Amino acid sequence: MTEMMMNSMPPIRMLVLTLTGRCNFACRYCYASDVDAVDMDEDTAVKAVMMAGASGERFLLQFSGGEPLLRFPLIRRLVHVVEENHFNAQMQIQTNGSLLTRDIGRFLYDHNVGIGISCDGRPAVMDRTRPVKDGSSSSKASAFGFQNLAREGIGTGITCVVTDDMVKDLAGIADMAHFYGNVHQVGFDILREQGRGSALHEPSPEDMEKALEAVYRRMQMLEKVTGRHIHFTQEDRVARLHQSGNYEFPQCYAMNGEAAFVDVHGTIYACSSLMGREKYRLGTVETGRNPDKVRQVGHFIQTAMAKCRSCEYFPLCGGGCFSRWLDREGRVRPSEAECTMKKFFIRKYLEKKGLAESHL
Repeated sequence: MTEMMMNSMPPIRMLVLTLTGRCNFACRYCYASDVDAVDMDEDTAVKAVMMAGASGERFLLQFSGGEPLLRFPLIRRLVHVVEENHFNAQMQIQTNGSLLTRDIGRFLYDHNVGIGISCDGRPAVMDRTRPVKDGSSSSKASAFGFQNLAREGIGTGITCVVTDDMVKDLAGIADMAHFYGNVHQVGFDILREQGRGSALHEPSPEDMEKALEAVYRRMQMLEKVTGRHIHFTQEDRVARLHQSGNYEFPQCYAMNGEAAFVDVHGTIYACSSLMGREKYRLGTVETGRNPDKVRQVGHFIQTAMAKCRSCEYFPLCGGGCFSRWLDREGRVRPSEAECTMKKFFIRKYLEKKGLAESHL
């Protein structure tokens, strides 16, 4: 029985396609480094998009990898599939920027694909944390993408991965965001201790707090000088939670059985942290998701994250990210660095609104 025939199955609201396991970078913290270095075939990718679009509900479609722009012809094909079928899809791509030509940038922008570039700060930090496989400078390679978008008048967001060995240099991300001139948003991604990331560690709560304060002050100073305001992804999320009142893990589609992370072979998992773990396999693109497995995995995640609900910050936090709480051995533990980051931006948001923490 196909998924479309299973009326009890929740719709897919988040579809992440691992278009390739290949990458031209060798980032020290890459949680996806264990992915097979092969490509997803076009038929599998198209079937996955058709599966997500079948419900008629709006869904988030993320092009992932490896480096997804190694498969740009396939991305172009999938964008046309979305458009030809009038799917209500919000499309996004996260790239290292090194293959982001002006033509590719223009295509993505013209077809409403949100563009995010990974950047960890100043060149010395970038070249250390995100080495290119051929030994060249990753900061120069990523600058290629930023500059090409800028020439086309296209804005982008930055995602910065934070580890214990670079957190003290974190303020440099504010300099780079202003330097490129077309960055509108900066978000932080705490290290996932999986793949190559298992050799590193997330920063201590104390270092995380100090680094975020330094970034925040630096960004404020640069805004006064340049007149440009750059949003923080985490602070924007607090604002949405405050305005909507929907703080029951709104970002965790997996918990509600609404996520499909598809690996290069077409196997479906509920979360990126569960990819490759047979016990959390939901099905395949060919067979669809198994409703019993969807419920079982969703219940497992919900139980694992239950501790969040007892936290006073929960109404403006929405809960932690399961993908950062699950370690390589399958143990679930809170990410103290993530909690520190979320509390920091909640306090900053309340300060801007003139509200006390008692408003929580």
